[in-house]
Amino acid sequence: MTRDSERRATRGTADAVAHSGRLAGKNTVVIGGAGRIGKAIGREFVGAGANVVLVDRRAEQVRAAAESLAQAVPGKCTAIAADLGTPDDCESLAEGCKKAMGRVDILVNCPGGIYREAFLDHSVDALDQLWDVNVRLPFMACQVFGRIMKERGSGKIINFASVGGVRPEATHAGYCAAKAGLIAFSRVAAMELAPYNIQVNVVAPGPTETTPFTSPFYLEHPEVLRGIEERTPAGRIGHPEDHTGLVTFLASDESNWITGQVIMSDGGLGLV
Repeated sequence: MTRDSERRATRGTADAVAHSGRLAGKNTVVIGGAGRIGKAIGREFVGAGANVVLVDRRAEQVRAAAESLAQAVPGKCTAIAADLGTPDDCESLAEGCKKAMGRVDILVNCPGGIYREAFLDHSVDALDQLWDVNVRLPFMACQVFGRIMKERGSGKIINFASVGGVRPEATHAGYCAAKAGLIAFSRVAAMELAPYNIQVNVVAPGPTETTPFTSPFYLEHPEVLRGIEERTPAGRIGHPEDHTGLVTFLASDESNWITGQVIMSDGGLGLV
């Protein structure tokens, strides 16, 4: 095991102690909770004292994520398997969470969905799928959970975009367009929800060590991944844990005066 791997393997326990109580008693919903970033956020939040519900359409994976999290870090974490394809699906999820927890303090939207294709060959069906996952789903979730937060007079919403939503990336036209759309509606939501003490912010990660980087394309073309690492000032792609401290800050009371912001978590890639 490399030194970097050892650091990441022990980070969950270390952060649980370092941030203990930072989100004490906060009820949190993480959509996309079966993904590596979603699981890392759940681990950080439980360690900070939050009650966490991981939500994902992949039933086995999200339940396994919640079970492993409960074993790794003391705290409360549950899983809900849900395919949030319609407003009614999102309403049912929100009402179920409200009934189970009494209130929802924090919503994190980090569903995954990426597609790589030259612009002139880009599939319109793929564009629709990217829009559904990266814009439509979080849009609906922000609406239904935003209404719950409005009733209480406070809340935090953190949406995951991408560096691609801020700067163009060749062969990712649909993905960049969808993430830019997410950023745009998040800023409007921040404006309209601010009077109700609800902060809406966006995290824009750079390339991160998640499922796309274990896909056949990158396995067959390691030079592409090396090129990304060489362009990134930090010299590597990100790890899911690289984003969790920022998300915890945005979910905490420390960020009560911050809303409508897009914060790059990209190792400096957006600078080049």
